[in-house]
Amino acid sequence: MTVSQFYAYASILIFVPWALLIAAPRWRYTEILAFLTALGLSLAAAFFTYEFLTDEARQGNLLSFEGMKNLFRHPAMLLTGWFNYLSFSLLVGIWLVSDARSNRLPHWLVVPVLVLTLLGGPVGALVYLGLRSFKTGKWRI
Repeated sequence: MTVSQFYAYASILIFVPWALLIAAPRWRYTEILAFLTALGLSLAAAFFTYEFLTDEARQGNLLSFEGMKNLFRHPAMLLTGWFNYLSFSLLVGIWLVSDARSNRLPHWLVVPVLVLTLLGGPVGALVYLGLRSFKTGKWRI
């Protein structure tokens, strides 16, 4: 399977756990499937990092902007970054659903925040923390 195929499959399949978090948050397998998806993406990121590290043509580093640009020119590292983003935002989404349930926030208020977390990562988490503090009267993480 090529890097492009891995990208295409992951970019489509990621919507399954997100759809479950949005449409079926109380289903007993939702959080398990979402977590296993995040774990699978993290393992794939580790695999592609290994692919990069064993490639003789690798270039780039994290110490300069130019080095970062060169790093992400390598297909394996670009995919690693994408998989890290997808898995981390999914883990945040799992936490949002679980935390909202424990704080008794209506799920319809959480749905837009989940979409924002999928699309904007940390912005969704910050909006959720603001929403939760407004509804509960407490600011805590």
